[in-house]
Amino acid sequence: MKTTLSLILVFSLGIALIAPCAVTAQEPTPAAPQHTPTALTNKDVMEMLKAGLSADVLVAKIKTSATNFDTTPAALSELKASAVPESVILAMVKGPAEVASVPGTVAPDGTVNVPDGTEVEVQLTNTASGEELKVGDIVDFTVVRPIAVAGVTVFEKDAVARARITTAKRAGHWGKAGKLEWAMQDVMSVDGNRVSSRFTQRQVGDSKGGTVAVAAVATTVLLGPLGLLWGLKKGKPSIIPAGNRYSVFVNGDTKIKGKASVEAEKTP
Repeated sequence: MKTTLSLILVFSLGIALIAPCAVTAQEPTPAAPQHTPTALTNKDVMEMLKAGLSADVLVAKIKTSATNFDTTPAALSELKASAVPESVILAMVKGPAEVASVPGTVAPDGTVNVPDGTEVEVQLTNTASGEELKVGDIVDFTVVRPIAVAGVTVFEKDAVARARITTAKRAGHWGKAGKLEWAMQDVMSVDGNRVSSRFTQRQVGDSKGGTVAVAAVATTVLLGPLGLLWGLKKGKPSIIPAGNRYSVFVNGDTKIKGKASVEAEKTP
């Protein structure tokens, strides 16, 4: 009888020890937390710079990442004081490059047909003035954002674009305004070719010729020859500030050997 009771106690004790293990084994493994990419901040840039990353690497990272930069004058001054390179600060101000996509098909060798009229946004590199430029001079622009056809980049951000001055007149006496006109020439594509583009821009300064002429006549009557000095007053020159943006258009269907855009490279 004692032997039977002993066996029952041992058996019960074994079950009590095994049961918790069984329960533990059946508990589901908690899912690993998913990593959600966060937008780059000024602090991230500073830390990457301290880690020894080059300016080129930082610029590339900024262009291909979501960002949440503080670009207020005070923040920019702090970045400058912390020896952040100018190229990196400029990239932070500009933010990531948005790709403008155009539908189309891609040949096996990566060549795409860029349709006539494809829009490319450009911005003026340097201030253009009718007081300094002359007919035939070249005016430089850069592409604002990449242009892709069927997921293939054909015009890169900051690619060079050119226009040629067609009219340049300085501001004259008697309030005659200056005049500046230019016509687009081409935009550099990713395969190194200059693609013909079109758009004409005309800029005329502020003219006050009528007002000056009347003032000169009236003053001459009252003050004699001294009134002629009014006629020497110049009109305002024609000036187009750097950074002005324009939409230009591809002139005719053009074949360009492009390269995979950043978005296409990210797609698994």
